[in-house]
Amino acid sequence: MAKDLHSFLDDYERAFPREVVHIEKEVDARYGITAIATKLEAAKKFPVLIFHRVKTPHGLSPVPVITFLMASRKRLAYALGSTVEQAGVAAFERLSRHIEPVVVSKSESPVKEVICLGDDVDLRKLPAPVHHEMDPGPYITGGFLTAYFPETKVANAALQRGWISGPREIRVCIEHYSHNFLILSRNEAVGKDTPVAFWIGHHPLVILGCENRIPISVSHFAVGGGFAGEPVRLTPSETLGEDFLVPADAEIVIEGIIPCGKRKPEAPFGEFTRYYGPQRWNPYMVVTAVSWRRKAFWDDIMVGHSHWISSGVREGQIYQRVREVVPTVVNVHVPMSGCGVRHVYIQLRKTMEGQGRAALLAALNSHPSVKHAFVFDHDTDIFDEKEVLMALANRFRGDRDLLVLTDCLTDTLDPLVSGTTGPKVGFDCTAPAGAPFAKRLGIPKETLETLRLADYINAEALERISLEPYG
Repeated sequence: MAKDLHSFLDDYERAFPREVVHIEKEVDARYGITAIATKLEAAKKFPVLIFHRVKTPHGLSPVPVITFLMASRKRLAYALGSTVEQAGVAAFERLSRHIEPVVVSKSESPVKEVICLGDDVDLRKLPAPVHHEMDPGPYITGGFLTAYFPETKVANAALQRGWISGPREIRVCIEHYSHNFLILSRNEAVGKDTPVAFWIGHHPLVILGCENRIPISVSHFAVGGGFAGEPVRLTPSETLGEDFLVPADAEIVIEGIIPCGKRKPEAPFGEFTRYYGPQRWNPYMVVTAVSWRRKAFWDDIMVGHSHWISSGVREGQIYQRVREVVPTVVNVHVPMSGCGVRHVYIQLRKTMEGQGRAALLAALNSHPSVKHAFVFDHDTDIFDEKEVLMALANRFRGDRDLLVLTDCLTDTLDPLVSGTTGPKVGFDCTAPAGAPFAKRLGIPKETLETLRLADYINAEALERISLEPYG
């Protein structure tokens, strides 16, 4: 059986039954799903949420909504066969394992079990949530917008939001630095429309693989297959030609055309920054077909809340970049406190001066969305932000260890940036190499490892002690 969302959920729910929550009570697609996710996030709980009765303006949807699938770092580590701390490195290791996709017939493709064409399509019946109060309507947030480079026919797939603005229209945000924007520009330069398809829902490893930023000569489906350890199965589209291939094991595929040179207002939208992105003139998609499984899920990413789709993958990419210039790098973490994108923590074994700055430059130039990078010694736990701030307090000198870059390429969702450029800042929080430096306090490791609190405080008394988040 091919890896898909259903096979992952079956395996995961058997292994961790408490981490998959089925909600049978009716919930409103407008804000209701977001409200439940927000309360769980505040409690630091990130189960897979499956909503079986989602109310839309067109009635109860027959398609359940799944969200928070990628919100747990533990869950992604499980999928990668890794520890929580090494998940980024595990992603990096899979990045080079390309496995070319295979083409299967439509009759072998679960996503072709139901097909709707042309004027019979009404996207408004889908259970796409309205996430936040300024969003103009329901959005596709877990969909990979797929297009093919016109010259090479190489597939490009990217997570890009889409506002379902009509029964057959989706207004799409395509960032200026994305490869899909390059494909759109090349088609428009010769007066052509751009064939595209959103595919929604797949195995988390395929999603992690396809989310990578890779050279334009490499198919995202080959990288997705490398992450999954088996070929991604593709099948011909319904309306875009036999050579336009879509994932056979996706949950839903939406096909269409982006008209050449035409734009419409899109957004505001609650973005990963935890702020609303501004309204802009963006391309839109005229939908020509929708196909789906009979038991499909609508895969929703809770944008503006915790999810590790881009963060875990980016850790691997930045680890690779930093290791090229500083081979003694130990680990990289892209924390949720930086919206899972803006901040990078780098841990290295420093052997000479200049390594900290080299690591910072590599991280800051790794992606337009990276805004602040911090480098630490190997004895700082970069997954504990109390440790991070203590290193910033004790090993950082602002007059010597601050790196400021101006007019760098950035994304346009930063609320402090106008245009396409902005500043990037690096913080070298490492002790001087080879020079005496104050030793951190501690006790013998064996004492700490062998002592058990239960031998001194009984379990009931320990349970009664209140949680204190400020320690």
